[in-house]
Amino acid sequence: MRTTIAAASAAAVLGTVVFAGASPAAADSTRLLPIRAADNLIVDSGRQRLLLSDESSGVVALGYDGTVAGRYALPGVSDLFLTRDAARLYAAVPAEHKIVALDAETLQRIGDYPVGDTVRPYHLVATSGKIWFGYSDKPAGSFSGKENIGSLDVSGESPVVALELGDAKWDDPWYDKAPRLAAAAGDAGRIAVAGVQQDAVLDVSDGTAKLIARVDAVSVSSEKQDVGLSPDGELMATTVYGEYHARLRRTSDLEEVRRLPVEGGSTALDFAADGTVAVGTGGVYDPDVYVFASGSSTAIRNYEFGNSSDNSSGGDRLARDAVAWEPGGSRLFAISSNHDGEFTLRVFTEPRKSQPTLALTGPSTAARARAFTVSGTLAASPALPAGTPVTVTRTDAETPGGVSLGTRTINASGGFSFTDTPQAGGRVTYRVAYAGDETRLAVSATHAVDVARTTPSLALNNNGKVYNYGQNVPFTAYLGATYRNRVVEFYADPWGGDLGRRRIGKATVNSKGYAYASLKVYRNTGVQAVFTGDTRFAPRTVAATVYSRVPVSLKLSKHYKTGKIGSRTYRYYRKTGKPTFLVTMPGHTRRTAYIRADIWYQGRWHLAFEGDVPVNARGQAGAYISSVKGLAGYRFRIRAAYRNGASGDSVNYTTYTAYQYFTVSR
Repeated sequence: MRTTIAAASAAAVLGTVVFAGASPAAADSTRLLPIRAADNLIVDSGRQRLLLSDESSGVVALGYDGTVAGRYALPGVSDLFLTRDAARLYAAVPAEHKIVALDAETLQRIGDYPVGDTVRPYHLVATSGKIWFGYSDKPAGSFSGKENIGSLDVSGESPVVALELGDAKWDDPWYDKAPRLAAAAGDAGRIAVAGVQQDAVLDVSDGTAKLIARVDAVSVSSEKQDVGLSPDGELMATTVYGEYHARLRRTSDLEEVRRLPVEGGSTALDFAADGTVAVGTGGVYDPDVYVFASGSSTAIRNYEFGNSSDNSSGGDRLARDAVAWEPGGSRLFAISSNHDGEFTLRVFTEPRKSQPTLALTGPSTAARARAFTVSGTLAASPALPAGTPVTVTRTDAETPGGVSLGTRTINASGGFSFTDTPQAGGRVTYRVAYAGDETRLAVSATHAVDVARTTPSLALNNNGKVYNYGQNVPFTAYLGATYRNRVVEFYADPWGGDLGRRRIGKATVNSKGYAYASLKVYRNTGVQAVFTGDTRFAPRTVAATVYSRVPVSLKLSKHYKTGKIGSRTYRYYRKTGKPTFLVTMPGHTRRTAYIRADIWYQGRWHLAFEGDVPVNARGQAGAYISSVKGLAGYRFRIRAAYRNGASGDSVNYTTYTAYQYFTVSR
């Protein structure tokens, strides 16, 4: 047990103190610490500081927020103890065979107390006017030494050391393991001693050690990880890493009275002033700290540290002897380490309150304006009575700040339900909350339902129609019934991909549901009418595609006359002439003009020649027949065209010119 016995609060005399302030307690917090080792956590509540040891460097003082408040270089520290008046901090330094006293305020060294040339003090407490320590007396070259307990009296002119205050059963026959010690916060004049082969309680009220009770070790692994005494001195607690519980025994006879079950193996413990017990574990995949109310073997709650390292699958673990209550306060402190050697201070603000669980079930989707039911279960330790209220709030698009649906009460099994008929569509979230009480934390849960919105009627005219190049085209959209939104937006997306979609209009429909926009079309264009939706009607988009004819013209030149053949006008070319053709149309990247000529032969038209001619920057494409000497007496027809997809692009509607006719004179 690493907490100080410095301040015996009124709670130790009057019982449990309930802190019922007007404002809620602060949230639990974590803070990465600027240290590379941490053991033996002590809470100095008067100074709002935490004291701990780093075996490689010495003693460190931290503020409650994790900032370093002071350091003292003292390598090899094995244990720390803060006196009841919080004036002295004692440190056991086995390798130097001494106990060192520091000023608890300044961390300045104020005394060295050697305890014997071969005596290495590992664990210590201070009570009844003396410092009591567990030690190992290991002779040079010996595999193991003689483990026992001793005392240090610094009240006189010279320090007085007494050794071998216990019997030979404190020896560890195999390892160098000194017995661990604990004293009671209430200064009951007793110390608890936990060794490899036995546990004992000693009466030290008059400065001498008298045996009250002793029991042989019965653990599956006899090495004790921590030992503690309840504030009134009536219970001794021990933890053993190989056991999945902490043992509580009566100090009068060391009969076991309770086990506090944990996962991951028990490693550390501390008693609060009201008898609440915090038990730390060594697991990396299990909860790290458990909290048990006085007299109970059921955990109020547990804390899982999680994993703060990217280099390990296991979670952070509790540092050695690094769980401690705030004397006279409500907070519980712990320090964890991760796979990367980083240490984190963890502050739990309401550890005496259990954490209820609240679960909700219900449909994930629903129709708008149709009733459905959400059910829930509220579980807590201790169990909540039937009739406990929970509040229900609904948040949706119409009430983003939430609206109360009143309260519901749980049944004897913690169950409850509520039925709702949401009018708004979209994501509807229900929040159920339990306010908590003196022994239970508040808890809330949410359940989201995607409520389908009604699909509105929306139509757009002109789909599939063909218009002349540059013609102004009016568009009409019709919007049926909606809730609040009566706006239609119009968008145009010309073919070709280079101009992009743009809005061409936005209007509130008239009393008959119509909205209007217009567009000059130079390309085939996708036009959309868009209703963005409202809280009850879903968004909807309808589209129409309109097509733009290209103005294509064909001019014949180099003929010497025109004349009629039947009802048609022909251009006449001499056998030495060169019929020339010029096609004009709006230009576009890589655009070509299609030219086809047919010859009249044996009573019908036959293909004479065809081809695609590039259109230049002026929108012109030219062609000619280099020689017509062998064509005398024949008649021809010719036309030009822009062909969608075949004339180098697809941005306009396929357009042909009318046929023109020519002949070659004999």
